[in-house]
Amino acid sequence: MVQSKTFNPANPWWGAIAAAFEDGYIVTNQAGQIVAFNPSALEILRISESQLLDPAWWESTSAGALGRLLQERKELADHKIRQDVPHKKDCWLRVTGKTLHTQTETGYMLSFRDVTNYLEINRSLNTIISSLDDIILEMTVEGIILHVWMNRSSRLTLPWMEMQGKSAYNYMPERLIREIHLLIREVIGSGKEVVRVLHDPLGREQQVWYRIRLLKPGTTNNTIIVSIHDVTAEYKANEALKEARTQLEDSQQVFKSIFDYSPTGIALLSMEGQWLDVNTCLLDTLGYTREELSSLSARTLIHPDDLDAAMAQIAQIRDRKINSYRTERRYRHHDGHYIYMFLACSAMLNPDESIRYLILQMVDVTELKQLDSEARKKNIILHATSIDLQQKIKQLFELNQIIAHNLRGPATALISSVEMLPELKNMEEQQVMFYHMKNSADAIVNTLNDLKDVLAQQANTELPFTRCNVEHITRQLWSSLNQQVVEKNAQLKVKFRETSIEYSRPYLENILFHLINNALTYTRPEVFPEITVETWREDGQTVLMVRDNGIGIDLQKHGEQLFRYKKKLHRGYESNGVGLFMIRNQIRTFGGSIDVKSEVGKGSSFYVYFNNRVHISKDDE
Repeated sequence: MVQSKTFNPANPWWGAIAAAFEDGYIVTNQAGQIVAFNPSALEILRISESQLLDPAWWESTSAGALGRLLQERKELADHKIRQDVPHKKDCWLRVTGKTLHTQTETGYMLSFRDVTNYLEINRSLNTIISSLDDIILEMTVEGIILHVWMNRSSRLTLPWMEMQGKSAYNYMPERLIREIHLLIREVIGSGKEVVRVLHDPLGREQQVWYRIRLLKPGTTNNTIIVSIHDVTAEYKANEALKEARTQLEDSQQVFKSIFDYSPTGIALLSMEGQWLDVNTCLLDTLGYTREELSSLSARTLIHPDDLDAAMAQIAQIRDRKINSYRTERRYRHHDGHYIYMFLACSAMLNPDESIRYLILQMVDVTELKQLDSEARKKNIILHATSIDLQQKIKQLFELNQIIAHNLRGPATALISSVEMLPELKNMEEQQVMFYHMKNSADAIVNTLNDLKDVLAQQANTELPFTRCNVEHITRQLWSSLNQQVVEKNAQLKVKFRETSIEYSRPYLENILFHLINNALTYTRPEVFPEITVETWREDGQTVLMVRDNGIGIDLQKHGEQLFRYKKKLHRGYESNGVGLFMIRNQIRTFGGSIDVKSEVGKGSSFYVYFNNRVHISKDDE
């Protein structure tokens, strides 16, 4: 084996040339012995000269792929192998193998270069390029494909790896070939990048879109870089976005048309109560100009009695407990008076679900409220008239019974007396008969006078209604009954939660007089009289109560006769049995009612329920 690095050590230039080569080389003779090598071979393989010249090393696993190639002695060109190199994790060599011939023998040479860094850079470049788009290819201006990079499987399915070195036009329909020709001319002519989006470029009747970019790499005139990217999803998304924008613009136009020309007042209101926008109808309804209203807070226009409810509803929307509400509310008109507005409020939300503003739709219902109020008043009058009519029919029936009962006896006695008078010869008997006749006539007259008073009450419904101070009337009556008060050491207690009543004053005075007078009359001897007068509101009515601690009434026994004409329930007391009968007729005349609760030995409570309707005139009836 030759122990020299060169074939001709006598020539000093050969060694210098061999040492200058960056590629390492190793030469073997026909017998497979190493006859020449250069320093680069030792540096690339990171071995010593003795290891390189040792045949056993080349037969070991340490020699790796390069050792196998040296033994196989094949013709190679730019063959890449992975080589095990000490203290190097990964090493790739580009190897060329050639047979050498001299005048006397045949040898073999392997030349190799470390291309590890190049491959790393190339792999990174491929990764970067392939990540840019679905497909990137380099082709000549004539359409010959030079290189292809594919990022992922694409819907534009073609056998790209088999197409290198072939014409791309062989795989395209005619319309796409014409399109690519025009694009290439445009790129060459302008020197600038050209981009087009093509629908179904291969003509497969698919709803697919691809974006094609063409550009010239650097100053090269003969090649074109083409990138092909599937933009179907992007295109459809853009189309959907365009459609959504069109719908949104249409909706905005519709909303603007409704907002501007609606006969209903519409406003956009911030959560802080500022008017963001209002339509002409609402401005006309409230009487403000746009500038005047924009300077006012909505809450300053709401009636003070409605403000708490309004703020509570806004708080519910702010807390997302509700998203809308409808209500009736009073707003101050520009002229100073309040008008009733029916409004519907809903929240307009942002994409993040926060509240953007409130939409108010408002209608003036003041006139409807007035009509409703008038209708309710008419209904009340109609109802009260009906009650009055029923009461009058009932009273007439009672009067008929009174006439039948109270007049029949005295009238019959009077007729009998007249018939018997001629038969009496004795003056004394005649005098007695005249006395009985006079009593019968007096009874008839008294009954007729009482009935006349009752009929006068029923007929006299045009007595003026005034605001009557109940306490003042009560204390005046108490003073007029002073003699009984002092004699019986009576005590008056009052509690007026309703201080005044809209009523006929003469009737109210008569009602209170009889109730208080009866309380002072029917007392227990061993108990000082205690009389209580109270008023309050109950179910929309004013209630007057007169309570005493007197002898009480057995309602089970006398309940049905309590308010009858000349019904005396207690003997030994001064009473003609007409007072309760009279005041019940007075109360019923104006649609009210009277009730009683009583217990024998403990006292009685009389309750007067005043009808709160406006006093009905004859014209109303």
